[in-house]
Amino acid sequence: MASRHIRIDRQYPEARFSAASMPRLEFRQALFFTLDPPTEWHRRLSRAALIVTTTAFDANGRALVVDHQPQRFSLLYNHTWPDPVFKDIRRWTYTPVELRADAPVVGWMLELRLRDLFLKENEYVEVVFLG
Repeated sequence: MASRHIRIDRQYPEARFSAASMPRLEFRQALFFTLDPPTEWHRRLSRAALIVTTTAFDANGRALVVDHQPQRFSLLYNHTWPDPVFKDIRRWTYTPVELRADAPVVGWMLELRLRDLFLKENEYVEVVFLG
C-alpha cells in the first residue's frame, strides 16, 4: 500500500483514484484548516463526514456496485481539543467492497468528498491514508 495525501478545498471538492484491483484504505491523519474558534469548528465538524465512494466497473463501463461509506469527523475528537488536527486515526474504518468471485470487474474508482461541511474561503481538509 502506498501513502496518499489529498487536499479538499473549494477549488477541488473531491479526490478521485482509479485502480485495477479492489481498493483498501487505512486512514492515518486528518486536518481541517480553519480560522474559526473551537466552538465554531466543533459545531461544524460534529455533523460532517468524509464520504468514500467505491465503484466497480465491468468491461462495458457499467457500474456493478456503488458503495458509500461515511467517515464521520465526530468520531475523531472530543470537545476539549483546541485544534482540528487528528493524528493516528483508528476510528475511521473502511470496509472493502465484497463481490462474488466470478464478478466481471475490470476496474475500480474511489472518490473522497465532504458531506455537510461547506468550506469557507481559504479553508481546506487534508487527509493522509494508505491505499
